[in-house]
Amino acid sequence: MRQPPPRSVRRFVVAPIVFVGALVFALLSPFILLLAAVVDLVVDRRRWRLVRVIGLGLAFCVVEAFGLFAAFTTWIGSGFGRNYDRPFWAHAHTVLVGQWLELITRALRFHLGFTFELSHDPLPQGRQLVFSRHAGPGDALLLARIVVRDQGRRLHMVGANKLQWDPFLDILGERLGFHYLAAKPEDAREDLDRIRSLAASLEHDETLVIFPEGGNFTPSRRELSIQALERRGRFAYALRAVAMRYTLAPKPGAVTAAMEGAPDATVVFVAHAGLDGIYGFADLWRAIPLRRRSTAQAWVAPLDERPTGYTEQTYWLYRQWTAVDEWIAATYVEISVQEDLDVDSGDSVGTMAG
Repeated sequence: MRQPPPRSVRRFVVAPIVFVGALVFALLSPFILLLAAVVDLVVDRRRWRLVRVIGLGLAFCVVEAFGLFAAFTTWIGSGFGRNYDRPFWAHAHTVLVGQWLELITRALRFHLGFTFELSHDPLPQGRQLVFSRHAGPGDALLLARIVVRDQGRRLHMVGANKLQWDPFLDILGERLGFHYLAAKPEDAREDLDRIRSLAASLEHDETLVIFPEGGNFTPSRRELSIQALERRGRFAYALRAVAMRYTLAPKPGAVTAAMEGAPDATVVFVAHAGLDGIYGFADLWRAIPLRRRSTAQAWVAPLDERPTGYTEQTYWLYRQWTAVDEWIAATYVEISVQEDLDVDSGDSVGTMAG
């Protein structure tokens, strides 16, 4: 995807176009859905894929329009942006993002047909750094929704700057202190300094979410990440990356910068499985309805086991990421066994009913 345009273009051109386009699509949606239903009735009656995709697009449009309208009203209410740093408006923006995430994730679950569960022991209170795996449709939004809605925390996130094509995420991300990374930054040190200061500024009820892989997992990206390590002479890391079958080699820069900025923060690792194998729209189209149970596991890295120093922290991150990969491998086996049991159970019921 192309790099997002300058901020002024995103605010005064992209955002109005998206807002008006979302409203127009919503107005025309009854006719579009009726046409999609006719097509599915003829060619795809069992899966209703076109209706699901159109319905998901409609939900996105409605939620985006709601979010942009709310963002505009909070801009006016906060004195045209002058009072964003006051606690009331910081809380209001967190609530707004939480509601947006809630509606988006409900739409994803309903139209795509999957469930998402996160298991974890009680997490310590205080500042949090969350380092998560990145794979599957909407997993970043699902995790962000848990942080804001279930845990009641203020969210900060480091993500790819392609998210700035979404006007709501662009606007609210700016207000909440999100940091967006370019695919090929001109000066990586500036990004690391920003992440370091963002982590240092975390309050006791705030969480910074980072995806160390730098993008969604795909087999081709896995190979490229291994080749990049080999070209740089990082053969020990490359060997570890080869052993990891379900994850990309983690990039330590953002992780180490965040831990330097907040050395006392609770560090949480998140692994998840169940939405893998969907690398693009074509994969998603073939898989709809997903009928999958996506499970996630979070665990805290003990403070006294976290090393200092870039090299030591990089080795430590790779060990943690190996644990993420091993958890995914074990969970795949568990999910496969459960699916086989469900199929057998369904066959038995079908035979008895017949």
